[in-house]
Amino acid sequence: MLRNALREELAAVLTPPAGGRPPAIRRSPREEWLYMTDLPVLYGGTVPNTLLTALTGLGWEYRQEDDRLQLRKPAPEPPEHWYAGPFGPEAGCCLSLLDRHPQRDVEDSGAAQRTLIKAGEEGEKAYEETCAALHKDWARRLREGKSLPALSRRYFRI
Repeated sequence: MLRNALREELAAVLTPPAGGRPPAIRRSPREEWLYMTDLPVLYGGTVPNTLLTALTGLGWEYRQEDDRLQLRKPAPEPPEHWYAGPFGPEAGCCLSLLDRHPQRDVEDSGAAQRTLIKAGEEGEKAYEETCAALHKDWARRLREGKSLPALSRRYFRI
């Protein structure tokens, strides 16, 4: 797995206590979050305010849930070193829909960004399956007269 720029940023900010192991940074299983980390475990249940302030300063949102810290950050453009393709036919369909329907819903773009970033980390098959699900969802939205999420075309091609 490539370590994209978002993961690199988190790894640089989420420092362990002196002598401790680095925190694990994993894809969150929850749709509304991008990553999760076990940082609270390393600090005995409470993350230092200096680390939380640093995250907020970089645009990260967080929520502590028991021994995990859930994390997300808007990604209007795909992060560097994220996914190099190939982009299959379903990615092409998503790109075509974006090109043909220029009205965008900025408020609704975060979920699609997170889903695509996670899928890109998992690889080609997961990425194409995610694009297929987005294609289906977007077709439904358009039939209902709703706009598509504001996503960069770069999520669907290099």
